[in-house]
Amino acid sequence: MSISATHPLAVLSRIAAALLGGYAFTFGFAALAIAGLSTAGVDFHEAEHGTLLLAFLVFLLAFLWSFAARSLARIWLVLAGGGATMTLAAWLLQRHLLG
Repeated sequence: MSISATHPLAVLSRIAAALLGGYAFTFGFAALAIAGLSTAGVDFHEAEHGTLLLAFLVFLLAFLWSFAARSLARIWLVLAGGGATMTLAAWLLQRHLLG
C-alpha cells in the first residue's frame, strides 16, 4: 500500500523528520565538530561557540531539505542515521581523548 505525498500521515512524518531528524542530525554535527576541534587543539569554548553558530545553519538546511527531498525513507535515513553516526563518532573521539 502506497501513501501519497499529500496524505496526512506522509505530511506528519515529513514534519517529524524535519523537527526530530533535523535535531538529531544537528546534535550529531555539533558534538562531532566540538570533539574534533578540541582534539585539534582549539580551546573547548571557542570550538563550542563557533560550532553552535554553524549548527543554526545546519538545522535550517536539514529542515528545508526534508521537505524538498522525494523519498521519505531517505530523509529519515540521512537525518536520524547520520545524526546517530556522528554522535557515536563524537563519543568515541571524546572517549579516546579522556581515556
